[in-house]
Amino acid sequence: MPATLRGVPLTGLRLGAPLGSGSGGVAWAATLDGGQQVAVRVLPDVDSRAHTVRERRLEALRAIEHPGLARVRTMPGHVDDRLVVTDLVPGPTLGTVRTSRMGLPASESLALARDLASALATLHGRGLVHGDVAPSNVVLTDRGDDGGAHPVLVDLLADLAGEAGTAGYVAPEVRSGRAATPAADVWSLATLCVWCTRVGDRGQVARVLGTATAEDPHARPPAEELAARLGRMATTPVHVPPPSVLAGAALRAQAQQTPTVLRPTRRRRARHRRVTPVRRAAVAVLVAAAVAVPIWALWPDAPGETSAEGRSAVVGSPTSLVDVVTDLVHARDDALVAGDAEGLAAVTAPGSPARTDDLALLESLQDTKLAGLRTEVSDARVVLAEQHAAQVQAVLSQGAHERTSAGGTTEVAAQEPRCVVLELLLDGAGWTVEQVSPCEQ
Repeated sequence: MPATLRGVPLTGLRLGAPLGSGSGGVAWAATLDGGQQVAVRVLPDVDSRAHTVRERRLEALRAIEHPGLARVRTMPGHVDDRLVVTDLVPGPTLGTVRTSRMGLPASESLALARDLASALATLHGRGLVHGDVAPSNVVLTDRGDDGGAHPVLVDLLADLAGEAGTAGYVAPEVRSGRAATPAADVWSLATLCVWCTRVGDRGQVARVLGTATAEDPHARPPAEELAARLGRMATTPVHVPPPSVLAGAALRAQAQQTPTVLRPTRRRRARHRRVTPVRRAAVAVLVAAAVAVPIWALWPDAPGETSAEGRSAVVGSPTSLVDVVTDLVHARDDALVAGDAEGLAAVTAPGSPARTDDLALLESLQDTKLAGLRTEVSDARVVLAEQHAAQVQAVLSQGAHERTSAGGTTEVAAQEPRCVVLELLLDGAGWTVEQVSPCEQ
């Protein structure tokens, strides 16, 4: 008898280790009888209508061969149709590479945009939408011929009816409840490529991508047009750091990975997201009756490698960066207590996943009144200082406070001190926080 996965026989396959969770369920490494390395997953049971839609998508995907798309393999007819087999794409995710390098130069980000636009154009040409173009769904695999890496879009089995992409990379119209379209994929692609660019080059990349991030979906160029335009520019393949550097970055990126946003069901209920095991404990604090407000526990991503620098303020800063961080932390507390969305948004960088998730936190607390919330900053030091970006390591200690809701008032105990690294950006409005990660142990 062949081995099984969730009750489905693994005919012709030898199961390996789990790879991670995507929109199509948990993926596992496996080996075909011929020795090829693949990824497998068992799709959940669905009603007949959803099953028909899914089968049409799978049929279209199996007919696609593009270097920027993880190939969905055709298996013999006697294999259970719930078992989906795709090529195993080796390499780190874009989130890990970006974390390890503190952002890519413009020439590499534009090469990334060109290749991903080409992949999306092929997908759109078959009448398909990816629906979740995000850092964890782009794998950078060895190109071999020029020393760079080639981006491959994975997680092509999205449940577009039940999911709305990854927070921070969801087009405005999809956030408002409309279905994902090719134009939404283009917005996500452009937003992703600006995000992965180092701070000083982001303006250049944004200008080249132009209307790809326009609020109006009709103003965005088709993926095919965008790929053709970028193909006429001089670009540089993405450089992937050695494994020794990627290892630590992968842990930080995974710890702060942004979950996929689930669409609301017809029955009105509290907003839920699919949560990775690493983040489950952090998100649980939002639904418990008597718990502390997360100290930026929901902020995604992680900063790159840090190096010791001085404590002095960066050029353009009116005060020391340690004082800046203290002010930002206290401003966040004040905004949460006041239920002030504008005040809370002012703490984080415009367009960042950090802002998206912090506002989601405020929304989850809309029926709850906080009193006495105060987070103290100690042992702060500047670990990286540039003209428009910085990193500050600090210990945050959240004191006891009260939460009042329809169920009454509850005293929340003080949290244990927590060491974090805050990545800051400086623009015309002053310093803001782009992302936060746990300190390296």
